[in-house]
Amino acid sequence: MEIAIKSFGDKGDINNERIGFIVLSSCELKYYMVIQTKKTNGGFKNKGSDYFWFLPQQVSENDKVVLYSRSGQNSVKEMKMELRHSFFIGDLAPPFLIALVI
Repeated sequence: MEIAIKSFGDKGDINNERIGFIVLSSCELKYYMVIQTKKTNGGFKNKGSDYFWFLPQQVSENDKVVLYSRSGQNSVKEMKMELRHSFFIGDLAPPFLIALVI
């Protein structure tokens, strides 16, 4: 896995809910997706109810990627030492962080 979940924020708040990822090694984001599913007594449902495919974008080791549930515009912020923070807007309703599978 070339990216890993680093954090969750404001679960259930559609305007601020987000998932933070850290890039472990350079990769292309278009090969990754986030799937919304539901928890059951035995684990998770095997059928997702909502999906988010990341747009084609090359990311480098230690870059940060943030996926928000809300509607809006995607953006990329150049940081110090050639690192980038990429912000993706999933336009996902209801709030996304019921359960998460990557």
